[in-house]
Amino acid sequence: KEASLNERGKEEDLFISYEGEGGERDERISFAYGNYLVAESPPFFIQTQVLGTRFKEGRDNIMSYRVESGDNVSIIADKFGISEDTIRWANDITGNTVEEGDELLILPITGVMYYIERGDTISEIASMHKTKAEGIIDFNEIKDETIIAGDRIIVPGGTPPPPPPPARVARPSSRVVQSSFINPVPGGRVTQGVHHYNAVDIYQPCGYRVVAAASGRVTEVSIGTWAGGAGNFVKIDHGKVVAMYAHLERVHVSRGEYVSQGRQIGTVGNTGRTVGRTGCHLHFDILSLRTRNPFAGFPVGSIP
Repeated sequence: KEASLNERGKEEDLFISYEGEGGERDERISFAYGNYLVAESPPFFIQTQVLGTRFKEGRDNIMSYRVESGDNVSIIADKFGISEDTIRWANDITGNTVEEGDELLILPITGVMYYIERGDTISEIASMHKTKAEGIIDFNEIKDETIIAGDRIIVPGGTPPPPPPPARVARPSSRVVQSSFINPVPGGRVTQGVHHYNAVDIYQPCGYRVVAAASGRVTEVSIGTWAGGAGNFVKIDHGKVVAMYAHLERVHVSRGEYVSQGRQIGTVGNTGRTVGRTGCHLHFDILSLRTRNPFAGFPVGSIP
């Protein structure tokens, strides 16, 4: 509830949960003060046992952790009871050094996270990550082996597949070089390069139009929820990849709707959890660990 968000400054409100219609708990997000933990992956919910030395007990959600003074990868891995490589893989870092204030994704178990791509099967995902299909099914509570492109899953005990070829540095133009994607915020400038694996932030003022970067079908729409920090968002299956358009102020499309390239799908907003200089911006995320974001080669300040 909005009222809960406004009360988060009170010390006694250690945990804040959001409730839906009729008082039902929305288990997408919860805050734990001091440690700065944020649940990132529905439908999991932070319980009190994750605090202090009890991080290692029975956790099943992805968290966002802000690095504290004196932290390194080894210390954080021990704190959460996962392998050091799991932290490195989830945050695309090498070595043991992290900077104070950095935000890291913390998986609930040793392994990797993976975004479902069109045509994937559980057995193929297991083979790709050198683990067992049964572990993926059980941990993610997948029924009838039904998976949807763009969804994020945890692969327990998995290791990353070989990385995709690095993206070529693109030259500013109205169309991404060697790509069918156009700038989803016409005239907008890149304000943050690739982060959280495969997302790029593009700035225009709140209320400015957001368009489909390529044609495709809307697979998911979320309005009026925290959604793991994404706020209002639209997911579009563009054929080879699913893209997420997040932090929207307004949404102009519905699930199942086919949209042509350049059609307005919403407006730039500041919903969810936005951190950094941009405030109002579009978080454009290619939900794939194999296909690089087409705007990854654009330097901050340039117009795709």
